Amino acid sequence: MDSHYTDLLQELECPICTNYMSPPIRQCATGHSICEDCRRKLPKCALCQGVFTESRNISLEGLAVKMRYPCINKSSGCNLKLAYNEREIHESKCPFKGYKCAMDECPWVGRAEDIPGHWASKKLPTKPYGAHNVCYTKLKPKSYFVNIVEAFDKVFWFKCKIINKKWCWAVQYIGKASEAEDYWYEIDIFKPERNKRKILLCNYCQSVDLGNSVLFEDACISVPSDVVHPFLNENQTLVYHMRVHAAKGNKGDVKFNETVPARKQRDRSKGPHNKNKAK
Repeated sequence: MDSHYTDLLQELECPICTNYMSPPIRQCATGHSICEDCRRKLPKCALCQGVFTESRNISLEGLAVKMRYPCINKSSGCNLKLAYNEREIHESKCPFKGYKCAMDECPWVGRAEDIPGHWASKKLPTKPYGAHNVCYTKLKPKSYFVNIVEAFDKVFWFKCKIINKKWCWAVQYIGKASEAEDYWYEIDIFKPERNKRKILLCNYCQSVDLGNSVLFEDACISVPSDVVHPFLNENQTLVYHMRVHAAKGNKGDVKFNETVPARKQRDRSKGPHNKNKAK
């Protein structure tokens, strides 16, 4: 039975990307079936160079609705079987899912616990960050800096980028999206020789599921370049502290939403304060 089921699943593999096809399943004029994503990307059928039609493979679509699919993270240990319309939601939250390296051109994908080892293999000049760091960043327009942060037995991505004459910073939690706001970060900009003048910014950490286009659009900390300029040193390098905190607090941590209690005001309608008034 298992062998027969596996054979049926193979019939639902897209011949281009090898992912399982789900409705709508498109066809070329010759009859080759292809998934919707590949159909959007290709001008002609990659198997026969035939043109695509608007027809759909109704038989395969009927089979696709009845099948249970293995999670895309099966090789990492997930054994769930899912209906075609359950896969996207589960795979976005699957505890076995792999995480892509934050370097744009790196194809590596792996588990959260394997990221420090992968990062170390790159032999980069900048060491991994801890919960508290002094950063020296010299960025040219449109350049991009990334490093890992190891804090609270968790792993984060720290990202810095200049976009549209703005300095942008973000810290992304590598793990369940629902746990990202259990942590927050600070960017504390200063000049070493005049460290009483500073800019202090903070925000919640974001989910690693956010792509950079969304992350740097409205989910990061940003400061206009002209505001940052007075803080640059003679080498045009910005010095700042970057700190990651646990929002729910280890002992001694300040909570993100913690405020200073309001000072109690005296009721002035009772006349001037009498310091010698008997208790």
